[in-house]
Amino acid sequence: MEALGINHTLVAQIINFVILLIFLRLVVYKPIVNILEQRQQYIANNVAAAEEERKQAEALRQQYLAEMQKAREEAQAIIQQATKAGEEKAQEIVEAARAEAQRIKESALEEIAREKEKAVAELRDQVASLSILVAQKIINQTITPEIQHSLVQEFIKETGDLPC
Repeated sequence: MEALGINHTLVAQIINFVILLIFLRLVVYKPIVNILEQRQQYIANNVAAAEEERKQAEALRQQYLAEMQKAREEAQAIIQQATKAGEEKAQEIVEAARAEAQRIKESALEEIAREKEKAVAELRDQVASLSILVAQKIINQTITPEIQHSLVQEFIKETGDLPC
């Protein structure tokens, strides 16, 4: 072999290398490949789990946003309802105040009319009494109650037509 220029050491090294490769292939390659496959599977599972968690987080976020929107709408509805109830109550109060004012006004007008009639009646009686006294002094005679009564009635008839 020397003639071919091949060194025995080189051949031994090649044989040792081939034996090492076979040994590594039989003993070490399968566990390393298994470890690499397990690692790849672990990474793939982590990526899938992360993706699933991201989807769940997005679903929760959408649910949260929907609930927030619903809460806003409910709050707006409550505010509108309270505003409407307040306006209705204010309208009721205004109407009650108007009715009370009208009732007080009518009562006052009735009271004024009664007082006016009472005052007119008193004034007629006083005028009649004064007229009789004046007439009595003028005539210098005594007037009987019947004459006085008839004179008062006559005077009231005549003054009833006068504007007061």
